[in-house]
Amino acid sequence: MSEETSNQFSSDLCLLILRVSAGVLMIHHGFEKLQDPVGFTSFIVDQYFSFLPFDHVLWTYLAAYTQIIGSVVLIFGIATRPAVIGLLSTMLFAMTFHFLDTGLQGAPFSVVEAHNYEFETSALYLFMFLVIGIAGSGSLSLSRLYRDRFPEPLRAWV
Repeated sequence: MSEETSNQFSSDLCLLILRVSAGVLMIHHGFEKLQDPVGFTSFIVDQYFSFLPFDHVLWTYLAAYTQIIGSVVLIFGIATRPAVIGLLSTMLFAMTFHFLDTGLQGAPFSVVEAHNYEFETSALYLFMFLVIGIAGSGSLSLSRLYRDRFPEPLRAWV
């Protein structure tokens, strides 16, 4: 195996690990919202995002299903970039909520009570999804099986 082939495989393996771990770790956030959509809506969406149009519980369901379906799609590497756009949007809202609720909590040099940083987790997810969005799904994904059937301009989105 040439060094270039070895480097490409290492990159693709890293993308696979990142995709699977981010998807597995994110999926429960969607299920959590579905467990009590009215509670999430009244304590988060109504209080921090009251400017959103339509019934606010719709936004809770939209976020929940984006996190569930987007995570599954991400894990398998199918239409990774569109999934990441949805997941990034949920993390932007999560970061906004945590920033408005607790601020940066003195990050990066402060230690908070009970060592529970609120803002940090959403920021880490956001950066993970950003990396995946830029890099794509890699060759160790299901999209590799059908990507060549699409016109060249669409392949990066498949």
